[in-house]
Amino acid sequence: MMYVDRNELYRVLTRKYHGMQRDDVHEAVQHAVVVAYEACIMREPPHNIQAYVTTVASRALARSKSYSRKFVHPERDTFDGWSLLEEDSSILRATEDHATTVDAGRVISAMPEHYATVLRKHYIEGLPFEEIARQIGVTAECVRKRHERALKHARKLFT
Repeated sequence: MMYVDRNELYRVLTRKYHGMQRDDVHEAVQHAVVVAYEACIMREPPHNIQAYVTTVASRALARSKSYSRKFVHPERDTFDGWSLLEEDSSILRATEDHATTVDAGRVISAMPEHYATVLRKHYIEGLPFEEIARQIGVTAECVRKRHERALKHARKLFT
């Protein structure tokens, strides 16, 4: 028989992951109990079921926490749930610096035609390399090389 002290598990997890929401802790506990049950049914049960469930739940919460760091949390911002994108500290701040502005049309027109065709079809039309290769009658590897060389040529134009 499998017995898990869920109160102890909630207490340990809420102390260890004090910034996590209750729903996340609850989901981690439920996940850990299911995994422990499957382990007991499918193979030999763990010697210390409480430690096993605590470890599984802790790992699930750690994954959930690292996953949540990757996304914007509207409830943590100050402006009606969303921060202003134009703030000085924002990496999304748009600047109008004409010295660094690049006209893609001028860059493409300054390139040899076989490079320009690949860049135009890939970036402007959104075609994958295989489709471009089929359209112009070369191999996909040839298109990849042309793309690589076109980008090198474009970098030379910037320096």
